[in-house]
Amino acid sequence: MKSQLFIIGNGFDLAHNLPTRFSPDFKNIAMRHEPNCFWDFYQSNKDAIWSDFENLLGCPDFNSLEEIFQSYAPDYSSDRETDRDGIIGQAKSSGNLQNALREFVNNAEWALNNIQRQSFFENLLNSNGYYITFNYTHTLESIYNIPQQHILHIHGEAGKSHLDLGYPKGNFTPEKYCYDARGKGRGPYIETEIENYVNGIEDYYVRTAYEELVDKCKSFYKESRINLLKDFLYTNQCEIGNIIVYGHSCAIDFEYFSYLNAKYADANWTFYVVNEEQESSVLQLTKRYSIKGADIVVLKGADIVVL
Repeated sequence: MKSQLFIIGNGFDLAHNLPTRFSPDFKNIAMRHEPNCFWDFYQSNKDAIWSDFENLLGCPDFNSLEEIFQSYAPDYSSDRETDRDGIIGQAKSSGNLQNALREFVNNAEWALNNIQRQSFFENLLNSNGYYITFNYTHTLESIYNIPQQHILHIHGEAGKSHLDLGYPKGNFTPEKYCYDARGKGRGPYIETEIENYVNGIEDYYVRTAYEELVDKCKSFYKESRINLLKDFLYTNQCEIGNIIVYGHSCAIDFEYFSYLNAKYADANWTFYVVNEEQESSVLQLTKRYSIKGADIVVLKGADIVVL
């Protein structure tokens, strides 16, 4: 008899009232970890959801760098090296999303102590099924007693050394950098790639600080974990007849959906959605990868959560 495969996203944790929203749960922590305004150039004022934030990490806007670094400009009249390389220290202490992410995950994991089972999920989940979760928390294990060997935390999990966060590798496309060619505030203004601009900075300390921050932003990518998925399915000898998706925006992580659809071409798919936007994302996903016969279930009432 074929098994069920569950794809679990953040909506699952939100349905249990865990503090796992991008805003305010993660955003407030990340801003607290950031000195001054460094947060601003790698986040957006768009709708505060995880998929937008992760994609936007790949297209930061560095045009505010000069203003941010102004108060740390090297003081060459001083005999102290710290008065010159302070700008580099500020760059190194900025953009450390992993620290904020660990605190965020620890908060959510601690909140599991106050969570109880929900009848909807008791009926939906299957302890004999297999689970690919994009969440860092152990909600499945701790609350629903799903065997650990049946669960793949594809982006990492609480208590482990690395947690994945960021844009798909290869999608780093920062905004064009606009600068005053004469440096007198009257133009002409020239647009160029941020790296071209940085390479042309003559001041060693300023150039090094810019390089540090640009390289750090480049590092905000997620490695493909498709081999982890393959190993998980092979190790468990998974024969899958039904694939159930709950709590995933279906707006990112496309390679995993594509692989599963190709591997289990005859499987029946069921997507649980909470609004028209998510339903639209599911329809685009199923069309893009020719997922046939997918059922879309629109949740109402107590089961509705905001992704």
